[in-house]
Amino acid sequence: MKNLVACLIALFLSLSAFADDGFSLFIVANTSQQPAEHKLADIQKLTFEDGNLVVNLKNGQKESTAISVVSRMYFSSLSSVAEDINGDGTVDTQDVLKIYDFMQTSSTPDGAKEDINKDGNVDTQDVLKVFDYIQNH
Repeated sequence: MKNLVACLIALFLSLSAFADDGFSLFIVANTSQQPAEHKLADIQKLTFEDGNLVVNLKNGQKESTAISVVSRMYFSSLSSVAEDINGDGTVDTQDVLKIYDFMQTSSTPDGAKEDINKDGNVDTQDVLKVFDYIQNH
């Protein structure tokens, strides 16, 4: 119990220290490929209720994840945007090359992370979306 209290205190201190620096809280669950991302400035509090990790947002919304499926939770300034195909935290030409490689080697785009606009096709529209992201961020 003392370890849980110490962990919560450290977590809340971390929230206040990182909130103004564009950091996010990422929660990785065994049941999904994409981590849940919450900007620290948007989080009111984190609670543990009935075996769930509950993120209470300042806008009144709540997101609940069963603790049993949480594989890790971390703070980072890296974004989990869809355009970051290779997952290195930077959207750049390496992500474009991943899309081109997929277009050359695969014929089944169903559920592919390279299908950024989620239209069921991995094509130049996805490449353009990456370039648009690079120019605007």
